[in-house]
Amino acid sequence: MPFKIQYTFKDDPKINICTVSYQQYRNFCELPIIQECTIVKKNQKSTKKNLDQIERALELAFKNQTSHIRNLSEN
Repeated sequence: MPFKIQYTFKDDPKINICTVSYQQYRNFCELPIIQECTIVKKNQKSTKKNLDQIERALELAFKNQTSHIRNLSEN
């Protein structure tokens, strides 16, 4: 079940929000560009397309290509 997370990037104190799966949340927390990441709301509705976009952005972020994950972040 997807849920909403709140996070900040190390170089930007602005709070961002997105909806992720549990595995994506775990991966998200391990990204070196993430300062802080917390769950804010459980059981969020999200489409497979949205979760797939987050998955792709996470894959790229682990390769130091952070523009995709920054673009998907909701401020």
